[in-house]
Amino acid sequence: MRFFTFFSTIFLILICGTPPGAEIPPASIRAGVASMITPVSAVKYYQQIVDYLGAKLEVPAEMVHRTTYDEIDSLLEEGQVDVAFICSAPYVIDHKQFGVELLVAPQIKGRPFYHSNIIVHRDSDIKTVEELQGKAFVFVDPKSNTGRLYPAYYLAKAHETPESFFGSTLYSYSHNKSIEMIAKKKVDGAAVDSIVYDFMLTTHSPYAQETKIIHRSPQFGIPPVVVPSGLSPFLKNAMREVFLTMHTDSAGKRILDAMKIDKFIEVPDSNYDSIRAMEAFMTNSEQQLAGQSSARLKNPELQSDTIYFGILPRDNPRISYEKYQPLADYLSIQTGKKFELKLETSYKDVVNSLGQGRTAFALLGPLTYLEAFKRYGAMPIARSKTARGEVVFRSVIVTSQESSIQELSQLTGKKFAFSAPWSTSGNLLPRCMLAWSGIHLSSLAGYANFNYHDTVARKIISHEFDAGAIRSSTAEQYLQYGLRIIATSEPIPTGPVVTVNLFSATS
Repeated sequence: MRFFTFFSTIFLILICGTPPGAEIPPASIRAGVASMITPVSAVKYYQQIVDYLGAKLEVPAEMVHRTTYDEIDSLLEEGQVDVAFICSAPYVIDHKQFGVELLVAPQIKGRPFYHSNIIVHRDSDIKTVEELQGKAFVFVDPKSNTGRLYPAYYLAKAHETPESFFGSTLYSYSHNKSIEMIAKKKVDGAAVDSIVYDFMLTTHSPYAQETKIIHRSPQFGIPPVVVPSGLSPFLKNAMREVFLTMHTDSAGKRILDAMKIDKFIEVPDSNYDSIRAMEAFMTNSEQQLAGQSSARLKNPELQSDTIYFGILPRDNPRISYEKYQPLADYLSIQTGKKFELKLETSYKDVVNSLGQGRTAFALLGPLTYLEAFKRYGAMPIARSKTARGEVVFRSVIVTSQESSIQELSQLTGKKFAFSAPWSTSGNLLPRCMLAWSGIHLSSLAGYANFNYHDTVARKIISHEFDAGAIRSSTAEQYLQYGLRIIATSEPIPTGPVVTVNLFSATS
């Protein structure tokens, strides 16, 4: 009956015209999905949900897949997606900061709740969280409820922090990746989403079968489906109707069954109050720690031995940690100090963290080094080498292997993907290369910047953009997947390792 009313309304609008002030269906729908909320094997089902949503509303629908919660949050805040599947903690934060609204939530095994599972390898002798002290631990995302907030809260109640309790920590930026790291014995412990964990067990994941749970949190409101504030009530109600009746439709039920979801339901905001309570507790704990940190700064003997090393977010966070964690481990072994990676969400934040003392060292690119030197007097102390042992790298402009584009002059009227705005190889140099070939931004059909070089590569391989700019090392990794280089820059000096205050960083 509800669908009859919805489509009857559309029919009357088509026959009679649009009444003054009435809403009309959207031209298209964009749905945001963060990598962390689902195992890789289930991403295809989210695409099916998005396609199903578009089919029911009779409009084109696009899934916007991002690696981190920060990226999805930005899209929601800027109104660049109409609906998003996000984690519970980001919902609490986003609702408070810019009015994100609950649309629906999944019900699994009759309940709209889930847990944080603390897991170890099945052969491990570790039986409690307390026995993980001094061990290597992997979180999921800084904003993850089950993969970061809850375990940090658990430690804070015992007057500990992840930095003081664990021997080392890192972020996987994917629940299934954390489970894989435990299975491969790369870390000792992890905190993961019970929904993802149970899905992997049910689908006989060999990684999940190599793990065991040593602690299970109280229940939390399940990761919801949300919409940005200010979304048209017409579209919001129409999408909610599709979700709420999805389980009654044979095509919709097949998708839900594959995802181990009973159905979508409406849930109260109060389901997330326990997360708000944890956030408040953590805020108070951090304020107390800030006061203690101030005291330590006044007394050098009380300063922490942990040294934070800033890394530019050229690659998605999981790849960055895999690439640079061995360096942090090596420095820790060689110096006897504890080195931890600090991976920011933007190039600008890396420079600011260095200048404001949140990191002692940072590996920068040419452009970010100049900015750090200008603003904070950053000093280079070492130069990085490429995997080939070179002290130079190159920017390349790429297209897909199927594309007819052979040279830069053919990019007029094409869509172009750049990397981050502060990227030397992914933004600054390629803009110059285009200009030298007579191609200006106004000559393009459209362009966009993406945080990571590998995101640009995937956008071109999937034909979302006609061409793009990345560093040569990333391009070489994607040639086998359908990428083709059409232009290469002159050699560029590799970026240096820098510090703002060498004496305080190493004392």
